[in-house]
Amino acid sequence: MITLQPHIKCKKSDVARYAIIPGDPARVRLIAKHFDNPKEIGFNREFLTITGEYKGVRITATSTGIGCPSAAIAVEELANIGVDTFIRVGTCGALQKGIQAGDLIIPFAAVRAEGTTKEYIPPEFPAVATPEIYQALIQSAKKLNFRYFIGINRTHDAFYEHINNFVKWGEIYKDDRMKSWNYPLVSSEMECSVVFLLPMLRGLRSGCILAVNTPEALQEVVKDPNMIYKLDESTSAKSGIGEAVKTALEAIVMLA
Repeated sequence: MITLQPHIKCKKSDVARYAIIPGDPARVRLIAKHFDNPKEIGFNREFLTITGEYKGVRITATSTGIGCPSAAIAVEELANIGVDTFIRVGTCGALQKGIQAGDLIIPFAAVRAEGTTKEYIPPEFPAVATPEIYQALIQSAKKLNFRYFIGINRTHDAFYEHINNFVKWGEIYKDDRMKSWNYPLVSSEMECSVVFLLPMLRGLRSGCILAVNTPEALQEVVKDPNMIYKLDESTSAKSGIGEAVKTALEAIVMLA
């Protein structure tokens, strides 16, 4: 029996075991430019799927849209039809000084400051990357000589959120007792936690690589709330997306 998934409009034979999942459908087409024999499978709502081969490895690219609710749908439906390894390629805001537009972030965990994953499991449960996927992304970035940072990402629900959400994270910088801490919150975006958590609950694998398009330190964001809404559209920021894609593709080749 052939089961067509209701939102992504794909069936088991359409997808590979490895999936790269950006938010933006345009990034699926960017990924597909690296494929041999790319085939567009379906495009429904925000979910565009193209499957092809990269260095002999069959890979699927599916867009998830913006935010955890639609990302959860994509992950669930891809898992239903045979995907067992998910790598999110997306953009993020940086929350540490010294991180620039176009730099890469490879998070090993995500703060679950969103509502979707709480529908699955209590908020105390962590959202973490699968170790071998995380390590493959790091090795790939090193091999390609790309500049990257690691740490904990913050996943949230509202791009235009209130500054008070950031203030509570910035308070650590105002306490003299904590000035020597290496606070590991490096980035903020809207999908990583669900990409980490749902495959984990299914016994599958996942990781994320993000390109910085809002490079502002958390301390500065707390001082100037307007910073959190600015997207960098420079050449450097755009090139970071390409580097993130290449890193994910080479990581999959290593895994295969």
